[in-house]
Amino acid sequence: MQKFIWIAILAALLSGCATAPIQIQDATYYRSRDYVVYLIQQGDTAESIARTFLKDASKSWVVEDANAKLLPGHWISIPLRRHNVGGVYKNGLQQVPILCYHRFGNGCASPLCIPADVFERQMKYLKANSYHVISPQQLIDFLAYREPLPRKSVMITIDDGYRSVYTVAYPILKKYGYPATLFVYTSYVGVSKKAITWNQLRELKQNGFTIGSHTIMHSDLSKQGDNEDKEAYLTRLRREISNSKQIIDKKLDQNTFILAYPFGRANRTTMAMTQNAGYQLAVTVDRGGNAFDANPYLLRRDQILKRDMKTFAKRLKTFYSISLR
Repeated sequence: MQKFIWIAILAALLSGCATAPIQIQDATYYRSRDYVVYLIQQGDTAESIARTFLKDASKSWVVEDANAKLLPGHWISIPLRRHNVGGVYKNGLQQVPILCYHRFGNGCASPLCIPADVFERQMKYLKANSYHVISPQQLIDFLAYREPLPRKSVMITIDDGYRSVYTVAYPILKKYGYPATLFVYTSYVGVSKKAITWNQLRELKQNGFTIGSHTIMHSDLSKQGDNEDKEAYLTRLRREISNSKQIIDKKLDQNTFILAYPFGRANRTTMAMTQNAGYQLAVTVDRGGNAFDANPYLLRRDQILKRDMKTFAKRLKTFYSISLR
């Protein structure tokens, strides 16, 4: 057994991370400045290990990403410092897929409507395959090269503000412990039984949702209207982008920092105005993932329109293969 202990310690040293001498703490773990080498005990979980050595159970993904298996009697290594903040590897880049939904129901005819049982299966798939659903703030820190993300990170977003987000999607997301971002266009909130209300938005926010802007009237921001000159177009952009933020800020007592462009369309003027209004992120519906160098005002999203699990799984590509040697 002692032979295997020192093999584990040597592996940590050769990784280039354990730059200080290993200190023997007791029979179950060894610590350097950068790493802990730990013998897993019966009953240990990634959360309990992270709580003990990283002082934060939510960092369980650090333990999981660093080790193929977590089995009692096996030695594992636990990084104590931030590692590979941008998710850059010699064979490619980590990327974050952002999923885009609209509404939910029991009987759905439109491809923009996802049946409740399908959405349940999708969330169950994420959990069973060890995906981590992240918040927009976590994505901001990743794009700013401040904090790493779990290797299999995904973000869930929902557009428009249908009440089915509250009645159908919310209970399912809550069941799996997943946060989501809801983009509302303010003229629609509370106007009918199909629309979400401000009180429901407040509840969602209190339970982990991020509420973002989808403008006021959901008009196309990427081009002038048929009866619109340039001045009128710019006035509309300012109203849709800035005023919607002000309304949401006041209603929900927050600083709204993320915008979804209506129809996923934007141009340089739109992006500049979005940034100037105080948003930190803005999303399109252009398909693909987002690496650390993605434009934060032109983030890609995949609309979830089909209901088979094979297609859903293809939308979860968290690594872009490319030789960086």
